[in-house]
Amino acid sequence: MPRASFDKTALLYNFVEKHIWEDYSSACTLINEYLSLEPQETIIDVGGGTGLIAKVLRSKAQNSDIVVVDLSRNMLQKLNDSTISAIQGDVTVFPLRDGTFSLAILINTVHHIPKEKQQASLREVFRILKKQVRILKKQGRIFIIEIYFPNTFFSNLFVKIETLLVGKTAHLTANAMKQEVHKAGFHAINVFFPKKYPYRYVTIGLK
Repeated sequence: MPRASFDKTALLYNFVEKHIWEDYSSACTLINEYLSLEPQETIIDVGGGTGLIAKVLRSKAQNSDIVVVDLSRNMLQKLNDSTISAIQGDVTVFPLRDGTFSLAILINTVHHIPKEKQQASLREVFRILKKQVRILKKQGRIFIIEIYFPNTFFSNLFVKIETLLVGKTAHLTANAMKQEVHKAGFHAINVFFPKKYPYRYVTIGLK
């Protein structure tokens, strides 16, 4: 994940996400539609940047512990919310203990991780999620929103613009993502294709 690129774009990141790209608005809609939050969750927002999505989750889960981890210090400095913890770190090696969280969310994060490191990142997410130790206690979950473009002129142009802004990306098809999530150890994996956002898909799995 290109830290320097995100450090440079941190100043305008929130404005771009909210007013130019669909990333923020679509994420809010898809979280409402596909993500059920349990009471007193322990949530980690992987590659959560400035905490835009973490703040959405905070509004829905008042009693939950929420942590944002991101490689860019400049992005994390834009968080400005004392109820949300921020950790600067590489998503392939979290400075966190095993079984710490009940929910990990990755919103448009995976495609910013180099392809050769995506599996390591998913395995790290698996490691820090809780496993079911009692029948009534829900096991850790992973919730991913990603974007994948067909091979068209406009989609290729978008990817080139994205590369100029934040560095090279590695988008996965929904099927490839499901395979990578399964390889990382997750089961009961479901993939959803929201009609409102035809180039986006949601992947949910259990530890």
